[in-house]
Formats: sequence, C-alpha cells, structure tokens
Amino acid sequence: MEERSRVPWRSIVLTGLLAFVISMAVIAAVMAGYAFTLAMQAQGAPDPHSIEAFANRVIPLLGPLALSLLVLFAARRVVRRAKSPQLWHGVLVGVVAALPTLMFMRHPGLVDVVGLLLPPASGLLGAFWAISRRRAESV
Repeated sequence: MEERSRVPWRSIVLTGLLAFVISMAVIAAVMAGYAFTLAMQAQGAPDPHSIEAFANRVIPLLGPLALSLLVLFAARRVVRRAKSPQLWHGVLVGVVAALPTLMFMRHPGLVDVVGLLLPPASGLLGAFWAISRRRAESV
C-alpha cells in the first residue's frame, strides 16, 4: 500500500506565526530606537508628533518587507525539512504569517493588499529556493 505524504502542518503554522511575531519585534525595536534617538537629541522627552509621523511613514513599508524577508527564510526551512517538499508549503507559511496582519487593518487600501500578498509570494520563493537547492545537492 502506498504511504501518503504528510503535510508538516505544525511546522507551517509555528514558523508562520513566529515570522509574524519576529517582524512585530523588529518594528517595535525600530520605533524604540527612533524614540530613543529623538530623546537623546532633545535631551529629554521626545516629541510624540515626530514619533507618530515617523510611524505613519515607515511602518506601512517596513512591516510587510520585514515579514516577507522572514517568511522567505521560514518557508525555506519548512520545505527543506519536509519529507515530501511542495511549493505550496511555502505559500502556506506566508499565508499563516499574513493572517494576523488582518487584525490591524481597518480600511485596507492598495498598499495593504500588496502587503498581504508579499508574504505568500516570498513563501513561494523560499520554497522554490529550498527545492532547487535540494535538487542540486542530490545531483
């Protein structure tokens, strides 16, 4: 009897969520670093309006890019460790990582939709990277 290949659901979900959490930590660290820099320049309390303006300008770009980069490596890891690697395993890592982002969206615009599509695309790229590397090693 043919043995069915198993989908590494636990790895997919855990690495996707871990990529999201780490991307949030990166964003928090960038914001804290900016606030600290402002506080050092002002030699006191930083200007909250400057911090808010920085956050409104940088976070919409930094968030999806950091998440996509983390998903790229997370998907590569999941696919490399899978017994029967598939490209869609990487896409699923990206989808799992992008789902919590929906909690922070009120009225999604074009930039938000593109930001939601970047993690699955980078997951596909990470899976392709892992599979092509695996094929090159086996030859």
